[in-house]
Amino acid sequence: MGIILIIIRAITTTFILSSIPVNQAESQLQPFTELGTLLGAVSPVCFDAYSRYQCSKLYPKCATDNSTKTCMSTCQTVQKACASLFQMTGYSRLLPDCSTEVSVMTGLGLQTDDMCNLIPSKLTDGQSMSGLLNLTAVPEGFVISECPSPFIADPLAAKGTNKTLDAKYCRFGCCIPCPAQNLFYKKFWAQNGFLVTDIIRFISAILALFLTVSYLILPDKRRHPSLLILNFSIAVFIFSFVVFFALGNPKRLQCAANNISLGEIGNNSLCAAQGALLIFGSFASVLWCAALIVNLHVHTVWGSNFFSNRYYLLYMICWGVPTVMMATAIGLHAIKFEFANLCLVSMEYIFPLFFYPLAALICPSFIVHIATFFCIARMAVKEGLETEMTQSLSNHSSRNAAIGAIAEKTPGVGRRHVVVAVKIQWRALLLAVVSITSVLFYWLFYMTQMSRMTELEHNPTLTLDWLECMLIPGNGQNKCHEVLSQHIPPFALIIVAEALVSSIGICVFIMFAKRSLWREWNDWIYDARIWFSRNKRSEKHGEQFFAL
Repeated sequence: MGIILIIIRAITTTFILSSIPVNQAESQLQPFTELGTLLGAVSPVCFDAYSRYQCSKLYPKCATDNSTKTCMSTCQTVQKACASLFQMTGYSRLLPDCSTEVSVMTGLGLQTDDMCNLIPSKLTDGQSMSGLLNLTAVPEGFVISECPSPFIADPLAAKGTNKTLDAKYCRFGCCIPCPAQNLFYKKFWAQNGFLVTDIIRFISAILALFLTVSYLILPDKRRHPSLLILNFSIAVFIFSFVVFFALGNPKRLQCAANNISLGEIGNNSLCAAQGALLIFGSFASVLWCAALIVNLHVHTVWGSNFFSNRYYLLYMICWGVPTVMMATAIGLHAIKFEFANLCLVSMEYIFPLFFYPLAALICPSFIVHIATFFCIARMAVKEGLETEMTQSLSNHSSRNAAIGAIAEKTPGVGRRHVVVAVKIQWRALLLAVVSITSVLFYWLFYMTQMSRMTELEHNPTLTLDWLECMLIPGNGQNKCHEVLSQHIPPFALIIVAEALVSSIGICVFIMFAKRSLWREWNDWIYDARIWFSRNKRSEKHGEQFFAL
């Protein structure tokens, strides 16, 4: 109906000159029927511009002045409004080349507005603003002829059908290339941001590996309680080691082979392997951290070495439970790429299978360590009071004078010994704080932000609005990011969450790479050199590779 009205309006103000055969003019307007059906509602701006251009070119006014010439501005409007749309719909042949186009009647090139037959637009101001692209008007079963960059063709799409490779990421025969997160944020934000977190995790893995090798090689490190740190370092290394799967080419684990669907256990073995190790390393790290905290509590508060001869129990729990959780995730086919450069438990199972069990392990451990800390502080204060009382009784002749002296010094005693307790416990305290902060922050991030990504996948209206923006000429990823900014996790927050858990290996290294460890390496290197040189009488003097 729209095309008919436009043609009628054009004809009422024009006259077909006798030198133009009617059938020739009508044949050149033949595509209008097809364009009207497809583009009349999808892009009123494009169709209006193209109609005005063709009418002024084929049906000039009956006059002897410049009104018989075709307008350059109208042709340029067509190119701007219709170029990408004609390409997608297969009508590229109809797009005029404004540098070579000539008026049918005069044979002259296109002219400026003051020298041509300028037909005004029939669109209202509202239609001009909102009529650039309306994908909701695309007929069902329509397939875009040529997918514009950065989109790729849907291999299963066929005209007149609803077949698609992935209903979440494909529309009209074109798909968002995997991973979609790279396009939803501003250009290169996701790639560069997650590269930084990968580097942090890589450093964590190297430092955790150093601790592991140290506690494996150095003497007296493979017995209780150092054996706890050895196992904890191994767990943290496994947790951080998964970054090696993504180095160089994150897409190989983020995506399926078709480069459209997200990677998961059913279509990407690398994603499945990384996700399984990440689950195993997460639970193992938390459990061995809990074992360190509980052992400290049992030894300090109760004066017991309960775990020294019961490592079989620790191995069964701290390595067995992660194995069970990993096997459960694999059995449920619950491993999937969600965001960043990692495969983890899919959103459907992430809370009951991952976060709730982790919280159930780490939160009680944190409470136990707080109790241990206060117990040590209380004992330190008590010991300080007793020491002060003994000194005062020996230095004063009367009991009242001693009591007065103790009362006077008690506040200082309490503070001093609490500080001593903090110095003794700072590593275990920091370990507990880092563990619970990482788990809870990541948990809250998933709970409050990742649900947005799930909503985005299951709400076609949101992605359709973004797609309309991306298909409009002149727009791009940086501009269209604003369309989805309220429906995806804030980029800064997502980087902080990923960087926090990626730096656990660095924190563990800071806590347990004590000065004594470097001295022991110094001694071990010296002994190794003596052994290899077979010089048993060599003096240790001057052989250290560095001094502390």
